[in-house]
Amino acid sequence: MVVQRWSVNFSTSDSSLLNCSTNVSFRDPLVPQDLSGLSRTGHTVVAVFLGLIFVLGFLNNLLVLLIFAKFQSLRTPINLILLNISVSDMLVCIFGTPFSFAASLHGRWLIGHHGCKWYGFANSLFGEFA
Repeated sequence: MVVQRWSVNFSTSDSSLLNCSTNVSFRDPLVPQDLSGLSRTGHTVVAVFLGLIFVLGFLNNLLVLLIFAKFQSLRTPINLILLNISVSDMLVCIFGTPFSFAASLHGRWLIGHHGCKWYGFANSLFGEFA
């Protein structure tokens, strides 16, 4: 059996490293961190695209649902799979995109820890149908 012994010297001549309150070298998970690196303009551009995805996605999927409702000849098994995809896409547009849109407008997440869980749950649940 081989045992390795590491010798580590923790002494330093820099006293600022000893004071954890002034020199924190790790990220506290409870302190909000801006890791996006986006400028205000970047957040606005993302918000515009998310707004377009929300509006166009909702309207296009609503149109698909209305066409399926009006024309009974379209109710074939393969078209019902497409209808399922359309419904799940609409639900993602309704329950997921507005949170991302609002967060991009303000440049930060707005609805807290539980809202983040809801956002992930909704996108995973409704995205699984597609």
